[in-house]
Amino acid sequence: MSGSIKESFERAFAEKNNTNDANEYVSDEDSGREQERQLERKRAKKRQRQTRSTNPKGRKSVTQWKTTTVCKKESVSSDKYPEILSTGKEFSTNTQQTELILAQTRYFDKDNADPMAQVGVYTHMRPVDYLFVRALIQRPPIKNFDILQKNDSDRMRSVVTTITRAYEESYLCEPVGSQRECLLGDECEGLNISHAKDRVFILREFLKPSEQKEYENTGKLPTKQNLCLMCRRLELMRAHTNIRADGMGVREDTILPDWCNIVNTEGEYRLEDCVISARGVWEGILDPIVAHSQSAYRLVEKNGIRHYEQWRMGYPQTDFRQPRHLSI
Repeated sequence: MSGSIKESFERAFAEKNNTNDANEYVSDEDSGREQERQLERKRAKKRQRQTRSTNPKGRKSVTQWKTTTVCKKESVSSDKYPEILSTGKEFSTNTQQTELILAQTRYFDKDNADPMAQVGVYTHMRPVDYLFVRALIQRPPIKNFDILQKNDSDRMRSVVTTITRAYEESYLCEPVGSQRECLLGDECEGLNISHAKDRVFILREFLKPSEQKEYENTGKLPTKQNLCLMCRRLELMRAHTNIRADGMGVREDTILPDWCNIVNTEGEYRLEDCVISARGVWEGILDPIVAHSQSAYRLVEKNGIRHYEQWRMGYPQTDFRQPRHLSI
């Protein structure tokens, strides 16, 4: 009995020692594999560092924003600009001016409305970009600023394209053939003309005369698609109203439009249908630009093609011996 118990204890003790030896062996084997993995990871990281340091392209350059359109400047002379006239009566900054009061009231009513109800307020621009872009062009008005008091011989003036009424009206139509539609597509202002009712359409993109000539000669359109004429006018009015409602001006080296219209000339526009900078505050508009109004257009059809007619923009009834375009 005692012999069998002793044998059982010895056998159990021997089995326990064998198990410990096996576990120790397994543990040593796993530890070795883990060390190999760690060494391999270190080697891989070292190879990556060496590859980055020997990259022939070098460090990636920082992206820089560049202006794609800059108007040239020319000095003001009596030959090119025989008269620089004030338009203070038509565009007074007097707070009693009806148009100014109406524009400011609508602007502040929009800003004071419920944010959740302001759907589409910034559809023309990302909200994160809006404040940044506005800060780039705006500045506090300069005290006692009067553009007419500067010496003409020292003035430099941005050269913008002068466009006739007939040329602009040829673009108030739907695209045909290879012509492209407005860059905004389904958000084009041409779709918001109430007079056209269910026959509204997207306007063709607007090309300046130089771009139109290139298109006629080569059949090539500009690389970048453009806005239509209505959307260009709308964006200009949006920026101008914003600046005036903020009580701000524009930096001296900044202009808003790169084109202008002819006023008080036979077959052209009336000055009262246009917008320009105030005399005492530089608001970024050199020469008159037609102000956009949805009610100023009506639908007409010419040769089966839909057009918008500027029926509420009358022709000037005046002495046509005045300058072909009016500057402040």
